[in-house]
Amino acid sequence: MYPVLLKIGSFELRSWSVAFAISVVVGIVIAVRRAPRFGVKPSTIMDIAVVIMIAAIVGSRLWYVVYHINEFKGHWFDIVNPFQDGYIGIAGLSMIGGVVLAILASLVYAWMKKWSFVALGDAIAPSFLLGAGIQRLGGCFLNGCCFGRPTDSFFGVVFPPKGVAGSYFPGVPLWPTQLLASALGFAGFALVLWLGRRHSFPGYTLWQVFAYYSIDRFIVDQFRYYEPSQILGTIGPLTINVNHVVLAGVFVFCAVLWLRGCSGQRRA
Repeated sequence: MYPVLLKIGSFELRSWSVAFAISVVVGIVIAVRRAPRFGVKPSTIMDIAVVIMIAAIVGSRLWYVVYHINEFKGHWFDIVNPFQDGYIGIAGLSMIGGVVLAILASLVYAWMKKWSFVALGDAIAPSFLLGAGIQRLGGCFLNGCCFGRPTDSFFGVVFPPKGVAGSYFPGVPLWPTQLLASALGFAGFALVLWLGRRHSFPGYTLWQVFAYYSIDRFIVDQFRYYEPSQILGTIGPLTINVNHVVLAGVFVFCAVLWLRGCSGQRRA
């Protein structure tokens, strides 16, 4: 894998950071182009994009720290210190926390600005799935993080021993969950754009995106490796972890609102 794309002295250009930057830029461009359709000004997209990026990074870090608190005992400043291990950046993020805090921050910011959160969501939400596709491929796979459990499958990938995955399972084939997550992200993006041609009520696309992501992430997590402390239990062949509690709530909430919108449209 290629966690470091370029190194000049102590400066490292890391694949995760490059993928994140690409996903943000592409996502903003798409959201800006979609904005007029939902009565949203392009400048509004630019404003809230900053809020989303900051909240996503902070939320992802906090969620990671909560479940890896022992890593920081005795050196708590490392939680926010961007200068670690000879490079600039913060290693250790969890996407679920970023998604939740980004949604909450966007909701509060839209309320403060008296913008329609639902209209903003319809414009922006597909970019989230596209960004996930880019990030899991160009960031997580090349970085060797967010890896799967050991497998004897033909699809198994052996990660370099110097990376995160390789240090956990040296020389052992693992499910390439990053590629599965990336494929589902791209597929979801295409699907919601196709379904969006029949957009019929505010929130039509927003609720679809996050209901889809809840299912998407649940599928990926059945192959992904999690530390024992994050596993709540099993139901038959299914593994249930702490993320699934949040995902279940998100799915039910979005599904109810989407079905309610469809029902209201039929009555109208």
